[in-house]
Amino acid sequence: MNNTIKTIDEYIANFPEDIQILLEQIRATIIEKLPEAEQCISYGMPAFKTLGKPLVYFAAFKNHIGFYATPTGHKAFANELSTYKQGKGSVQFPLNQPIPFNLIAQIVEFKHNENLSKTTKNKNPKLSNQEQVTNYLNKLDHPLKNVVEELRKIVLATDTEIGEQIKWNSLSFYYTGTMQAFDPKEYKRDIVVFNLHKKDVVLLVFPTGAKLSNNTGFLEGQFTDSRKTTSFCTLTEVKSKEKDLQASLKEWLTKVDK
Repeated sequence: MNNTIKTIDEYIANFPEDIQILLEQIRATIIEKLPEAEQCISYGMPAFKTLGKPLVYFAAFKNHIGFYATPTGHKAFANELSTYKQGKGSVQFPLNQPIPFNLIAQIVEFKHNENLSKTTKNKNPKLSNQEQVTNYLNKLDHPLKNVVEELRKIVLATDTEIGEQIKWNSLSFYYTGTMQAFDPKEYKRDIVVFNLHKKDVVLLVFPTGAKLSNNTGFLEGQFTDSRKTTSFCTLTEVKSKEKDLQASLKEWLTKVDK
């Protein structure tokens, strides 16, 4: 194995012209079938990948071209390859016989579909914001879950431009409308986030709450950033503070940079 070879071009250039022609034809066959395949040197020989997974390898020897499609590729084409000398995951195409380019193309296509199937199978579909919220609430184990659910209803009922999502591993509400461009670190779209770290209180965090007038003292906290918070411990408290909560939410919406 020559560890100094970094590209397929360098690999092919090491062989006599007649062998170079065969190697280039094999490479062209693979590229024609899968133009998007990534070319590289792996295990000291030309290799191709798709979707980040190995596709096929090939290499030149004294009397044959070695072709490697791992065991699955060879097993799927066992009948077609039966006339060639084989090893586990390898087959030898003699130099004194025509190279089966059409068969190589078929094996390459099979291996790519296999890679695609593995990728699709292992990839978890991304859930919508609503699906994430539903899953979060279904799994939520908190003594004040009823308080959380009631507060959620109040927030969503305040304005149709308030949306919900799971952010910072918690229930979060944000402005869904159009805004001027801003630095994501300013959290200008985030309205309020639930903090459930304590079992006896539901804390609502307004990331930019300092910009609100807060005439009633509903929002609390002296932070070095622009946060303000408010807390709820019972459904009775939720009812008594409902108007203040909605007033804060509505004022926040009036300050959006549209």
